[in-house]
Amino acid sequence: MTRRAYKPLLASVAVIFSNAPAIAQAVPEAPVAQTQQTQLKPHVIVWMLDDIGFAQLSCFGGLVRTPNIDRVANRGVRYTNYRTAPICSASRAALLTGRNPHSVHVGGHAGAPLPYPGYDAHVPASAGTIAANMKAAGYQTVALGKWDHLPGADMTQAGPFNLWPTGQGFDKFYGFIGADADNWQPVLLDGTSPVATPAGPGYHLNDDLADRAIAAFDARSARRDAAPVFIYLATGTAHAPHHAPQAWIDRYKGQFDMGWDKARDVVLKQQIAMGIMPKGTRLAPRPEGMPAWETLSPDNKKLYARQMEVFAAAVSHADEQFGRILDALEAKGELDNTIIAITSDNGASAEGAYHGTHNETLFMNGYYPSAQENRTFVDRWGGPETQPHYAFGWAVAGNTPLRNYKQTTHDGGIRVPLIVSWPKAVAAHGELRSEFAYVADVMPTVLDLAGVPLAPTINNVAQVPMEGVSLKPKLLTRDAPTTSRAQYFEMYGNKGLWHDGWTIVTSHRLDPWRMDQMSPITEPWELYHTDIDPGQTINLAAKRPDKVGELAALFEEQARLYNVNPISNFGDSRAFGAKAFQAEMAARKGLWSFDRPMTNIGYGAAPPIAIRPFDMKAQIELTSGDESGPIFAFGGSSGGMAAYLLNGVPGFAFRDLSGKLTTVQAAAALPKGTSDLTLRVERATPKPMSAETVTVTIMAGDQVLVRRDVQAVIPAAYGVAETFDIGLDRGSTVSPTYAPDKPFSGRLGKVSFQIK
Repeated sequence: MTRRAYKPLLASVAVIFSNAPAIAQAVPEAPVAQTQQTQLKPHVIVWMLDDIGFAQLSCFGGLVRTPNIDRVANRGVRYTNYRTAPICSASRAALLTGRNPHSVHVGGHAGAPLPYPGYDAHVPASAGTIAANMKAAGYQTVALGKWDHLPGADMTQAGPFNLWPTGQGFDKFYGFIGADADNWQPVLLDGTSPVATPAGPGYHLNDDLADRAIAAFDARSARRDAAPVFIYLATGTAHAPHHAPQAWIDRYKGQFDMGWDKARDVVLKQQIAMGIMPKGTRLAPRPEGMPAWETLSPDNKKLYARQMEVFAAAVSHADEQFGRILDALEAKGELDNTIIAITSDNGASAEGAYHGTHNETLFMNGYYPSAQENRTFVDRWGGPETQPHYAFGWAVAGNTPLRNYKQTTHDGGIRVPLIVSWPKAVAAHGELRSEFAYVADVMPTVLDLAGVPLAPTINNVAQVPMEGVSLKPKLLTRDAPTTSRAQYFEMYGNKGLWHDGWTIVTSHRLDPWRMDQMSPITEPWELYHTDIDPGQTINLAAKRPDKVGELAALFEEQARLYNVNPISNFGDSRAFGAKAFQAEMAARKGLWSFDRPMTNIGYGAAPPIAIRPFDMKAQIELTSGDESGPIFAFGGSSGGMAAYLLNGVPGFAFRDLSGKLTTVQAAAALPKGTSDLTLRVERATPKPMSAETVTVTIMAGDQVLVRRDVQAVIPAAYGVAETFDIGLDRGSTVSPTYAPDKPFSGRLGKVSFQIK
């Protein structure tokens, strides 16, 4: 800009400042009043823990130390009769929308959809989220951590993004898409954009999420009239993989040598003493296949105790990071005016099966490692070389005194902690509430407390009523009247209903590590008077057929109303997925083609190179001749496959789920200039999770650079924590020949995969 051009601008500025008093007098006072009103609104934090059972937090009688969660409980209310859906996707969709999970099309897991309205994983626009409503009321809205109710086909940078957090009312999102993340080397997004995998000694995702939450509150200092903040904190903890800093693991050394049977006894006594469970409560019976601790060998006791030490360390570490958020708010004088809700998406998880697993992806492939296999990893359990989950006996202990665990509709799968605190407006401190509450109640409760009305329209779409109810009346006054209520539960054939202290439930699929069940859904109703028998130990169905009939009619009524029918098996979702895959293969003619490098393609949208033979073709241009880096990568250090160049020499690597690495590498580098590189992976009859002969051929044009037969164990799935990437490898790396997030140093053109 020239000196002459500045003169009019300077003159305008001078006029503005010369008239400042007059302008100040002309400003109406309404915005000031609005600013004061906004500043008085409470902040809101909803912390959705993952796979935390009813009896794992110390303020619910558990053996895991959670002093910062206890701190919130001591300043608020614990709900001891709160229930959720049996699995993460369903419960998160219900919490965020205030509606039943089947009503918003997420009756099961989003990664296992069915072609019915209750199960297709497409949340309707008429069911706007708590974030969209808070945003309409002037809140800044932030989602941190896990987002796990997204259709698999949407897990790419091609979108659509309407069901991503930023399409669901959140101004900001920082976290991961899918069921879980590697806490040491997570694949993360900022909004909808991929970000580099955080690096540095001692990095852990929970520390990162706490930093982001604190930053959201700190950023308000930039404005006098900054909006209050709503944060949805969805830590991966304590879903597998159970990852914890070594210092925390060391703190729990030896503390679970008592075993799961003694742990259940200790926890139940503490629950009764705290008033969480009534006197006379009996423990639910051990599930089939769960051994008595005293029958185990010393080696197995050591393995299983270590698994629980790591789990406890992971939860306590997450609690510590949450405490940093509380401290930051307290230092600002804003903690008392912050509504905090803490809960879990479902009961403790038994997906580790009988012996636990050093790599949780194994159970997704129908493989359950033996105790002997797991012992190979015992000293590394919880560190970067493992993706672990504990044995299911600890899930039973974690749900004390309740029956069963996650994915079942017995109370061990659906009855979890809920803590609500707002010291400025809720006088109850350290109190218990025993009235029934449900996951869909969280949204109406928070909106009610914050004085936020349900928006009649969101994104120009008329909104349907919430199906949850506000808990505010009895939160404020313990003596507020309690109304009669019924609530259904369902997941892939497991059914249940709670009504005024009674439950009916079916035992259809009680081994949640199995995903292939296809048996008829014909099991009879069981009946329990849970108000006096929380462990569901006495089945009264034969004695009270009238009560069974009454509650069964209520279930059928709600099933019709909320999209629960038709009820299907988990195996049906796999059959539907296989049919959809065949249709996709036919539409594509087996071809997945990428015009440029791209990353963060989720497991639900990646080309099916783990289950079928394929040819990869890549257009490569080399300038120096010693270029290096990944051409594609699928998975990571705990299982995956990748094609790469190392100093111009092409190679192919794949890891099995125990971390064993197999490589096939050419003898010479590609020439400078442009090359058409082909990788051919041939498998006579693919045998997921079984040793098979794999023929790997690497060619430049028509020239064969290397051809080799290798023995390998290739899974059908590489898990959900890692992604499919072109020209880069997010998260942990498949091959040690290149670094994470370091792009291929040559020029990469079109990369295509012809699936055979």
